[in-house]
Amino acid sequence: MSFGLKAFKRQKEDTKSTATRLHITHVILGHDLAAVLKLVELKNTHGPEALRLLTPRFLTKQTLIETFHAGVSTLRNNEETLAIAAKFPHCQSARFEHETMFAKEGQWHKFGSRAKPMECMPGESYFLPERQEISLASLFSKSDWDNLDEILKSYQAVRILEKLEKQAPTDLAHQDEWWMLFHDLGEVTCTELWTSLPAKQILKATEQGQTLPAEAGAWFASIQRQAGIALSWECTKEMHPEARTLFIPQSMTHEWGHFILDIQSWDDGRKCYPVNALILLQDEEPTSEGMADKIKLSKRVLERVLNDFEKSIRKEHILASEDFLEWPSEPKLAEALIISVPKLHVIGQIAASTSETHFLARSLLSL
Repeated sequence: MSFGLKAFKRQKEDTKSTATRLHITHVILGHDLAAVLKLVELKNTHGPEALRLLTPRFLTKQTLIETFHAGVSTLRNNEETLAIAAKFPHCQSARFEHETMFAKEGQWHKFGSRAKPMECMPGESYFLPERQEISLASLFSKSDWDNLDEILKSYQAVRILEKLEKQAPTDLAHQDEWWMLFHDLGEVTCTELWTSLPAKQILKATEQGQTLPAEAGAWFASIQRQAGIALSWECTKEMHPEARTLFIPQSMTHEWGHFILDIQSWDDGRKCYPVNALILLQDEEPTSEGMADKIKLSKRVLERVLNDFEKSIRKEHILASEDFLEWPSEPKLAEALIISVPKLHVIGQIAASTSETHFLARSLLSL
């Protein structure tokens, strides 16, 4: 691929002005925990003039907390949780011993018992093992956690990515390896690029990988995704006597899958009984109407299974995404990407790593 030719054509054909172009040595694209943790790490050696977190939505400490606690835990492997604790010196982790159960005919049953559960839909069986949890605050130093809002305020800018292209640097001073165009028509070049944006967004911004080196295009094209709705409720009443994961069929007559719940014990800090839920959607392109119907259905079903559920809800948080879960289908492609494109660092759920870990574990262990 000839990056020089593409750059020349862009200069000739696009309506761009160098006056709107900004060079930032280190750029992070993303809005998830991985992007924030990478920012906190890099700000120790780079000031705001050389480092930026470019995010499609404004991030605060509170939004990070709400997103982290939305939905059920994706930590389902004790070895991965221990590895995270070893990597982050202040990490606080917990393992829940109570087995996952499912609801049937008004009773709770363990998987593997005589009672037959409804069939798990794609993606659901990942959540059958007992859950693990980590404290979000414990992933940061006390100073960084206490001052996170100020750090984000100093380093972030809300920008929506439109185009991304790998360049052959012509400016030895700036080493503009990457060119980005944003929704406001502002341009940014950088030397080192970190991204945790969903693979679909990167592919759209790069003409399905055509403006990337072949190894990078292949990596993003290999990413699988599943839409989902994460819900978290603060309840004033205990919904289940033990902290455990529960599978509740969406329907007893249709194979619609389950509402997956993480029931938590009394939270003394928030003064409530937290309940987190996950609805995995089987449609590749779910509609907003369809997602709203699923949320309404969840409350009707949970009200039948959990006594006085709706009455006890004090606060609700909903997060829906077409890219709720992402994972590499061919981890072996990571090695070629890392070697061939050293100035591109893919982090988050789809981190460029040959590891077989998934979701939060992959995101944290690959940083």
